[in-house]
Amino acid sequence: MATERLTVSLAPDLRHWIDSAIETGGYSSASDFVATLVRNHRRGEQLDHLLTEGLASGLGVTPDADYWADKKAALAQKISS
Repeated sequence: MATERLTVSLAPDLRHWIDSAIETGGYSSASDFVATLVRNHRRGEQLDHLLTEGLASGLGVTPDADYWADKKAALAQKISS
């Protein structure tokens, strides 16, 4: 994967925090640590989007024994057809 250089200015306490995370968290470098933060942030945004879609989709169903029996029957019918 191609990479690009990005220069970031941080307060000393933030740099110290990153250095500590590198030492204790198994990151190979500050770049590795920041890339992980960015990926995690992106995943969080994707999760927020999915949660918002789920909430907008209407009322949920509480699955009980009948619900699962209906699901199994529908799956069995789909497999046998």
